[in-house]
Amino acid sequence: MWLDRAVKWLLPREEHFFDLLERGSACVLRSGELLVTCCDSKTAAGREEAVARMTDEEHASDRVIQEVYEALNKTFVTPLDRSDIYALATDLENVVDRCHGTVNQIVVHAMEDLPPGSAELALKVHVACQEIDGAVKLLRNFKQADQIRAHCKALGRLEHDGDQIFRAHIGEMFRSEKDAVRLLKHKEFLEGLENTLDACDDVANALEALVIKNA
Repeated sequence: MWLDRAVKWLLPREEHFFDLLERGSACVLRSGELLVTCCDSKTAAGREEAVARMTDEEHASDRVIQEVYEALNKTFVTPLDRSDIYALATDLENVVDRCHGTVNQIVVHAMEDLPPGSAELALKVHVACQEIDGAVKLLRNFKQADQIRAHCKALGRLEHDGDQIFRAHIGEMFRSEKDAVRLLKHKEFLEGLENTLDACDDVANALEALVIKNA
């Protein structure tokens, strides 16, 4: 074990993995912004534009994870454990995928309106994306581990708050909505937003694991 650590200390490390992770978190941040834009839009055209831009972010996120995979295969010494780098990059990509999948329901299901609670949950997702981006930018220096942990705790609170909002609006929806098709569309859309917050919490778990190993 000590020999392995000594080799890693002596050999140059590929720091560009931090650049890749930060590119991934930037995709997360922009996706959160577009989610709010989409849910706040009052017109179908505005929502469709946000969906198209979200698709661009999803493609950009896919390119990042591919670059991470290729770099891991070519690099002998990495700044963090290989499995941890890939796990975090994958969790970041998953947040973008969830954002994209949620807004894409608007087009696929030909949704004319969004359910109550959409804008509120989208804002929670956006704030969570900001927390993720802030934490990932601190990974280059684990001396700021306490700040990373603070971001992770904030993500946990946002996920909890999102659950409360989701349950309240779902309950009201089932009490008041009479159109079964509209109920199904709205329910799935809110579930998409709530699942996106869960994906953000997965990033927090990956970050906490990194801190434990490296701080």
